[in-house]
Amino acid sequence: MNLSAPPVENHSLTAILPILSDSFEGLEILLSPFLVPSDTIREVVLICPQTIFLDARRVLKKILSYSDTVEHPNLSLLPYTGSSFYNSTLSSAMFRVRTEWVLVLDNHGLQGLTSGQQAYLLSPLSISLPVGPHGFLRSPANSNRILATSDLEPAEYLVPPFVAPTRLFSCTFSYLADSDPWLAFGVHIAKTHLEMIGGLVLPSDINRREQNSRLEMTQIEHNLTGILSAGNDSHTQKQPVPTLGSFVLVVPHLEDLHAFMPVVCRLQSVGHIVSVLLYQASSSDTMYCSSEDCTLQCSTLSHTAPTFHSWLDSLDASPDVIFALDVQDFLSVTFTVVLRHESYRKTTLIRLPRADIPHSDWIGSLTLPELRSWNIPEITISVITDQRPHSLQRLLMSLTRARYFGERIRLRINLEQTADFKTFRVLQDFEWPHGDVFVHHRVIHGGLLPAVVESWYPNSNDSYGLLLEDDIEVSPLFFAWIKMTVLRYRYGGPENISPSVFGISLYQQKMVELRPEGRRFFDARALFASDGIPNPSTPYLSQIPCSWGAVYFPEHWREFHDYLSIRLSEYSMKIDENVVPDIRSNKWVKSWKKYFIELVYLRGYVMLYPNYANFTSLSINHLEIGSHVKDQPEAEYLRKKALFMLPLMPLTNASVPLCRLLDLPEQKLPSLSSLPVLDLMGKLSSVSDLLERGTKRRTELTGCSAAISLTYDARELMCLQEFIWL
Repeated sequence: MNLSAPPVENHSLTAILPILSDSFEGLEILLSPFLVPSDTIREVVLICPQTIFLDARRVLKKILSYSDTVEHPNLSLLPYTGSSFYNSTLSSAMFRVRTEWVLVLDNHGLQGLTSGQQAYLLSPLSISLPVGPHGFLRSPANSNRILATSDLEPAEYLVPPFVAPTRLFSCTFSYLADSDPWLAFGVHIAKTHLEMIGGLVLPSDINRREQNSRLEMTQIEHNLTGILSAGNDSHTQKQPVPTLGSFVLVVPHLEDLHAFMPVVCRLQSVGHIVSVLLYQASSSDTMYCSSEDCTLQCSTLSHTAPTFHSWLDSLDASPDVIFALDVQDFLSVTFTVVLRHESYRKTTLIRLPRADIPHSDWIGSLTLPELRSWNIPEITISVITDQRPHSLQRLLMSLTRARYFGERIRLRINLEQTADFKTFRVLQDFEWPHGDVFVHHRVIHGGLLPAVVESWYPNSNDSYGLLLEDDIEVSPLFFAWIKMTVLRYRYGGPENISPSVFGISLYQQKMVELRPEGRRFFDARALFASDGIPNPSTPYLSQIPCSWGAVYFPEHWREFHDYLSIRLSEYSMKIDENVVPDIRSNKWVKSWKKYFIELVYLRGYVMLYPNYANFTSLSINHLEIGSHVKDQPEAEYLRKKALFMLPLMPLTNASVPLCRLLDLPEQKLPSLSSLPVLDLMGKLSSVSDLLERGTKRRTELTGCSAAISLTYDARELMCLQEFIWL
């Protein structure tokens, strides 16, 4: 059921002001900023206890009777019967708001704020977060106030006064019933934001800043227009100065150090401090360990530092990151206990299996913030299978043989209702040594669309889903590619994070299938070279969602679920409406990708793709008979299969490696702003162009021209925020 409401007026604001009995004397002063002609302020809602309602109304009438302003916003008065009903009355006030912005005040109004802060709160910029002068960060014991001196500063939550887009307040307002409503509201907001930010703290000297500097405030939201395109001469942009840190390598033997030298030498080469402890070495005190690339000072346990804890304490600074072997011996069992001490609670422990160290050189290309986030992302592998036991077994074998660098990986296997006995037998005989396994079996046949869409759902904004149909096979280094790219483009500096990026492809494109005239051969390196892009070997961003091995990000996958529900319900348009003009996927009526492509087009989203030599890929599709590949003459089938088969990236020490994971520009993942951007047809574009196309098409489909903010809200995208679904 849809219940319509009056449309929201753009560039408009409602102020909500609580008043108490001791506010009467200064009520005129509190109201003075609002009793003036304004292009934005439409209404002021005053909330007061029922016990003073009549007195408040009388004082309000008196103020208005001698006000010189003829044109002023509407004023209304809402009473509440007791302190416990204040939040519910506030919720009711917000529910009736029909303006784009809400200014939430305390009983002091705008008093005590600078003129610049007042001006901002009464005429806010288009930032999709609450903004106000009083923000806080929580600690285990209390909350610490943030002081913003010259720039907007991120906070976990704000307290009034603050201004926020009205759409941030859901229709239930359940968080306002919390004992600490503004903390709960900040947590609610943070769940929709990539960096888990609950608000932005307004600097006190905002009135002295230039207008163009004020526009830079939106950068805290990761460039709401997304990322810079290759056409922006991004290679001339100033690169951020890397944050330098303190690293520790703890290994038993000199041989282990030599195996890990490519990582620690690279970290040392960019200026990081690297300390090494060889805890089973026979020499005492200090020695020097050298390779072709660097020389390291190595320590051993001695009478001056007989334990791991005492050795750590002897260092000049607490380490940011500790690398260690994932083994059980007399020293490694003390890691957890030692790192519980206050001095080391911010230290990140990275434990790597000895067998994986020869394939770990890519770790040295990561920055300090990325490495400190090593243990945060949670990767779930979701396998979708039906009646192809041979295919399933091949996929599971490739997953088992892959390197996971000490990670425990949750494996989810999704069986269609029609799965046969041989498929069940494959699973009965399968052992997964890298983590937990969950098997889901449908009791009613769903088809490929629900099989894929319902195969995984994120449990947090640090939860990532790798979706694999059973005819996929992965490289032994596929997880290294995932880990490296997720850490760079989800946990690196703000210049490498954008809400426009929805996932990471393992498969390297060799064909573009979405053009109306049919599939066409595609070579990213040749395209970039012909266009004069400085590094044709660079990874790139494409609007095409990959279904042949790809990681999907949590916010975008949740939004896709909501978008798909809207499309299938036909609330916004008929199911046969062509959302994306002139594209082959409009004919894929049973494919989940048809609808994901629609979302990508309307939002201007992009996915990261690898671009290695000879089309070397981190996954391949064996193009076996199934939902998308129909039975056909063998010659035609083999011809078609050859179009998509690619070489898999081998392990680093393979006898004849085709390429390495770090065969990248400058041996590292490029900055996000330097990556080329391709549209759904495989043509060079820019994020601004993609956003413009999507916004224009959204207006054509819905008639809604309101500005879109990247908060992963499908109802807002389809202009359904005016409806309540029952």
